Amino acid sequence: MEEYQLNFEEIHQNHLKSIADINKNRLPIIIITDGINDVGNIGMIFRLADAVRIEKIFLINLKENFNFKLLKKKSRSTSDYVSFEIIKDLSQIKKIKGKYKFLVLDKTNKSINYSELIPEFPICLIIGSEKFGVSEELIKYADTSVHIPMLGINTSINAATATAVVLYEITNKYQKT
Repeated sequence: MEEYQLNFEEIHQNHLKSIADINKNRLPIIIITDGINDVGNIGMIFRLADAVRIEKIFLINLKENFNFKLLKKKSRSTSDYVSFEIIKDLSQIKKIKGKYKFLVLDKTNKSINYSELIPEFPICLIIGSEKFGVSEELIKYADTSVHIPMLGINTSINAATATAVVLYEITNKYQKT
């Protein structure tokens, strides 16, 4: 067969098949963002979620005027493909807790180095804002808390960057099981 450039229908057909395959093969991981209102951070978290094929993102403690139009741009349209939901009531957290092990990414009195984590799946990664971290109301749901050791003066890194570090660690450990 001679090589030729694919036409729109052929490309579109393959694209739809690819999306269907991705949706059938999502990892048993969800994310809850707690009070992260920076559209750039949320957009990057959507891109990460798409990259590792997580199931869903839940947004809690989101400000009323959150710019979802800008989110589409910042997420490079992955917000169209990664399922997400806004949580307005903590009773929804209890429903999620019944199905997932809760992993809090924050420095707490019980947190361990993220690299020492032995994750149990399905897992829910809870991340907080850079300024306040994960709220006390969500920390109390934690099965495990992890932190990223900081070797410099600063005690934290960008929320999306921290999410990437821990999410890839979890993903690598999942793939080895």
